[in-house]
Amino acid sequence: MLMRLSMMAVGLCMAISVLPAHADVYKWKDADGRMHYGDQPASGAERVNAGAINSVTPDDTAKAAATEDQAKKHTEECGRKRDQLVNYKKATRIVETDSLGNQKEFSEDERQKLIERTQKQITDGCADVPASDGTAAK
Repeated sequence: MLMRLSMMAVGLCMAISVLPAHADVYKWKDADGRMHYGDQPASGAERVNAGAINSVTPDDTAKAAATEDQAKKHTEECGRKRDQLVNYKKATRIVETDSLGNQKEFSEDERQKLIERTQKQITDGCADVPASDGTAAK
C-alpha cells in the first residue's frame, strides 16, 4: 500500500513537471537607458508576452522525430547512390533485370550516361551528406 502511494506521488510529480509554466514578465528601462526584465513590475514597466516556459509539446517531439527519420532515409539513399556510382564505374558491363525478370544490357554510351546521371543525382541531392569514408562526394 505504501509503495503504491509512493509510486502515485512520484507519477503525479512527474506529470506536473512537464506542464507548461506561464509567468508574467515585465520590461523597463532604468535611468541609464538599460533594458531590464523581471517577474516583478518596476516603475514604468510594461508587461511582455514571454510565452510558455517548458513548452515542448508532443507535436514538437513528433515533428522532430519525423525530421530525424527523413534525414536518416536521405543519408541512406545518398549512401546507396554513392555505392551504385562506384559499381557503375568499376563494371565493364551493366545488366539490369526488371521486376518481370527481363534483362537489359547497357551499351558503353548508355553506361557512361548512367554514370553521369548518378553523379549528377549525388552532386545535386547529397552535397549535405558526407561520404561514408568521411570525404565529401566528388
